[in-house]
Amino acid sequence: MKNALFESTKKELSRQPKQLIDLNQWLFLTINTAKSMIDNTDRSQFFYLKKFVNCDTTRDIQQLFDKIQGKFGNKDFSKRHSHKYLYLCSLVANFPQTSLSSEARQLMSCFVTEDEYLLYEI
Repeated sequence: MKNALFESTKKELSRQPKQLIDLNQWLFLTINTAKSMIDNTDRSQFFYLKKFVNCDTTRDIQQLFDKIQGKFGNKDFSKRHSHKYLYLCSLVANFPQTSLSSEARQLMSCFVTEDEYLLYEI
């Protein structure tokens, strides 16, 4: 499932949409982008990713992403000025608020183990 979602999200991003409509793709993109920031900056801080599973809504996820971006997406993050990174962040920010199901939370816990990053693959 995870590899298929990576590929389908990558394919969707090749179309350069202004907004994602698939919740699973959006969740994957958000967690994957957050992980790429942490991986590039301070790998000892991966525990931040587990906090996504405790979110109840997409708005909560956006707020957590913003916190991670503030902590890890600044001066030490080598891709902070990359157009691809800025594009992915805009997709995170432009998703409608919706509640998350228990299935979505289970998927998110799988996403934190992905070692390929959309940031480098698109």
